[in-house]
Amino acid sequence: MNTQLILNQDQCLSKILSSLSNLEPGSYIRKGDGENIIIGYRTINKISFFRYRKKLIHFNIPIWNISFQKFIRKELINACKSASILGISPLEHRHGSWSLEEDILNKLSPLNVRFGDVNFHMGFIKIPFQKKLVNPLAEEIITNRKIGIIGHFNVGEFLNNYYSKVITKLEIPKRRAIFQNMNQNKYDSVLKKIYSVNSKVDIWLVAAGIYAKSFCEHIRKAGGIGIDIGSSLDTWNDEYHSRGHLRKLYKEYNN
Repeated sequence: MNTQLILNQDQCLSKILSSLSNLEPGSYIRKGDGENIIIGYRTINKISFFRYRKKLIHFNIPIWNISFQKFIRKELINACKSASILGISPLEHRHGSWSLEEDILNKLSPLNVRFGDVNFHMGFIKIPFQKKLVNPLAEEIITNRKIGIIGHFNVGEFLNNYYSKVITKLEIPKRRAIFQNMNQNKYDSVLKKIYSVNSKVDIWLVAAGIYAKSFCEHIRKAGGIGIDIGSSLDTWNDEYHSRGHLRKLYKEYNN
């Protein structure tokens, strides 16, 4: 497993375009700090119960729902092992919250997986006050497509600029939602919809936190293409407050 051969953003987006052109099913996902904590809890000593519990709250998983926790961990591991591209942290960034990266990769031991820069999704960020994405390759990916959305924002109006149409839109509870726990029934309802409508969709754009990884894997199994674009989808609705890099970008253009 050579984690030093990490595709950059353009290479990742080019691979997605190739999959679209050749009608090849694909799962293009990113593994961040939250995923590392869920995967490594109880097997890597560096991960405390406090950090694990904090992520459960973040992802709306009740601490008492042990069976769902085990299920999601298994789904997440399978998704990382089967991804067409797995976004991981570059070697020079593996400190602080990213110090677990090598331990997690050794635990996963993914075979035949291409590694990409964990930030390849940033190519889908909309430039503030414009109707353009930061990367032209990302624009090509979303042009003239029938699109499935798994996320909270209504982005159909923005996609009209690219002659694309939202075929279906699915949602799960928002991060740290009050009185909205994520559970097996809600998870399964999303999977049921994915498999039922995938034949009508060219590409799925997924902004669903930790669940995006396994959703993209099921999209691949259904014969589709799933891209974990995360918070980049927020910007299509002119929301730039959810991440530090988005706030910085907004401030730059606002000035």
